[in-house]
Amino acid sequence: MDSKRGKLTLDFSKISVEPQINAVPKNAGILTFPEGQTYEFNARNLIDKGIIGSGSYGGVVNKMEHDASGKIMAVKRVRARDVEKKERDVMLRELKMIIDSQGCEDVVRFYGALFEDGDCWICMEIMDCSLDKFYRQVYKQNERIPEKVIGFITASVVRALNYLKETLNLIHRDIKPSNILLNTQGFVKLCDFGISGYLVDSIAKTQDVGCQIYMAPERLSERRYGVRADVWSFGISLVEVCIGRFPYTDWNSVFDQLQAVVHGDPPFLQAGDYSIELVHFVNKCLIKDTSIRPNFADLIKDPFCVHYNIVDPAEMKAWRTEIGDYVLRFLPTSPVA
Repeated sequence: MDSKRGKLTLDFSKISVEPQINAVPKNAGILTFPEGQTYEFNARNLIDKGIIGSGSYGGVVNKMEHDASGKIMAVKRVRARDVEKKERDVMLRELKMIIDSQGCEDVVRFYGALFEDGDCWICMEIMDCSLDKFYRQVYKQNERIPEKVIGFITASVVRALNYLKETLNLIHRDIKPSNILLNTQGFVKLCDFGISGYLVDSIAKTQDVGCQIYMAPERLSERRYGVRADVWSFGISLVEVCIGRFPYTDWNSVFDQLQAVVHGDPPFLQAGDYSIELVHFVNKCLIKDTSIRPNFADLIKDPFCVHYNIVDPAEMKAWRTEIGDYVLRFLPTSPVA
């Protein structure tokens, strides 16, 4: 590393978002683990175990070990110096949103951040696999994910997204199977807040972010959309997991996508392999009319979600054990952040 580089000064007040962010996180250079241990750290305290993925806007995610505690983490490294203001704002916004969302256990845990040598290092808990890799492993073995597992995943993601909207007034904007993570302890968690946005009067006013193939029709055809765009993306993700492949086919161009998503029929889930309750839940997410499509506050009250939204701690513990054992059975070889 270039020893002449100065340390990065972090100033949230310069981020171009609403509402204005005006606080510098106090835990830069500090790791705090759920068990209560706190450590000062720098890059030399982290032992690189290899790349395990990438996040939005080019961030690289590495598996790393903290030398003093032996804690294994996922560390997302994002270039913060000598980059365009837009990219720098994205990085700072992601960090702010990760910190703010720690009140929800269905969001990846944040351990700390390091700012030096022109990079931002975001240290998070490491999960065992992403949903996209997981469901492919299941289908490779000629099996189908059981409805109770899909129900548990559904309730976890709906809780997370409803928390973001109701508590933080946030929309994720990049819901897809690769941003839904699982582990062998039976947790399902949402990750990658790099392009999340604050809602102004319940509306986001840009459409040039997120994974294009999961975008709602209104995001592809308009510049104004709300939290129901995330509902559509989640519906597409659930159809994909239920049938074992991305539900749209034969796209050769952006024009094909626009025709299919904006002007064509939604890829509704068909009854047969799963219950009417699950089919009904998924298909509600894929209603093109945004005045009818539910939001997450509606979905969390849907009978299918209610059934799997476990509130009793003892019952939840038993469910996590069962879900964790199922994840272990089909676990891909590489962990993810």
